[in-house]
Amino acid sequence: MRKLIMPLAISTAATLALAADIEVHGDVNMDYASYFDRDFDPTNAGNQDIDLALHAHLDENISLVVMGTTHSTFVDQNGELQESEVRHGLARSTAMGSDGRYNSFDFDGVQFRWDVSHQVTLIFGDMTYSAGAFNYYFWRDASRYAVITREESLRGFGAEVGNEKYGTGAFYLGASDDTDHTLSMFLTYAFPLLNHTDEHLIIKPSLDWVFGSDIGRPYTYVLGTEVDYSKSFEKFNYGIYAVWGLHPYKGKGTHSFLLEPSMNYAIFNLGATFFYAIVDKDYETEPQLMTEDQMLFAVEPSFNIHKKYTLGVSYEYHDPDKETHGDDFQFLGMNHYLYPTMNTEIVIWYGYNFTGKHNNDTPFGEARFSLGLSGKASF
Repeated sequence: MRKLIMPLAISTAATLALAADIEVHGDVNMDYASYFDRDFDPTNAGNQDIDLALHAHLDENISLVVMGTTHSTFVDQNGELQESEVRHGLARSTAMGSDGRYNSFDFDGVQFRWDVSHQVTLIFGDMTYSAGAFNYYFWRDASRYAVITREESLRGFGAEVGNEKYGTGAFYLGASDDTDHTLSMFLTYAFPLLNHTDEHLIIKPSLDWVFGSDIGRPYTYVLGTEVDYSKSFEKFNYGIYAVWGLHPYKGKGTHSFLLEPSMNYAIFNLGATFFYAIVDKDYETEPQLMTEDQMLFAVEPSFNIHKKYTLGVSYEYHDPDKETHGDDFQFLGMNHYLYPTMNTEIVIWYGYNFTGKHNNDTPFGEARFSLGLSGKASF
């Protein structure tokens, strides 16, 4: 039945096209990588994450959005089928040539959107939200990694309000996808405290709250704030993105902090990520986190060799658990960024995983040297 979804979607699109203005939007992510062990024996992997949305404008105020997705999968060490990650590591990758790379498109939601005014849109249907996403390339997937709340979905009612001058916000309420007995509520608003041509400051608080006896996760609420500041001069530009997030775990609060400064001068760029989570030492660290590491530091200087090519050198330090010794590792690599056109990025990357001799519990497993290619496009 699942393989009938794409023909059905195409048929539906053709029918709607006769009566409505049709637009197709999407995000396409894919990668290939080879991971070499100490004997230089490669293990190849390939992944993709494709999201498509068909927008049918029924009139100037009413639109219908039908969403579909396909995602590569892999079988984990427990024998369970899991979605793989694009540009991550061997531990969460799909082997090249396996059935996990050739999956059907699945229905991923439908929305009725009503533009009541220029500042207010009412939404009925399926909504997905997240807050506190990373710019760090290995943790860009908001369904897995976030400082405030990872990607959640619900079916119900929503409203999106505001404009560029006074800020934008959203309110969603409905039945959660987590369990059959959960009601979810999400509230966020971005306040533009500074909104000049050369200077911007946005503060964005968010709250995610779930209700029910079986909510499918160890915390009932998540709250936090994002701060995004940028300043531009003629040749020098810089920005600071900072996030604080809080969620309870067994009666105690887990605080997460993210700082991502960046700067550009002429052809030189510098970006960094520092993340740290304060957890309750009486319990295991991993269940309290929304990331793989309790502490992460990453820095990447890069040079704009050409308007379509940038060369970067990256260094990363990962520590999954500050209370456990010997589980940390370092990664040193190079990234060749290619920009063929607008909203398109191709990265050729390679690097070496510096870790203890007996520490294979990293995203790269037993691999030391790895190389790959990833591509991303939005339309």
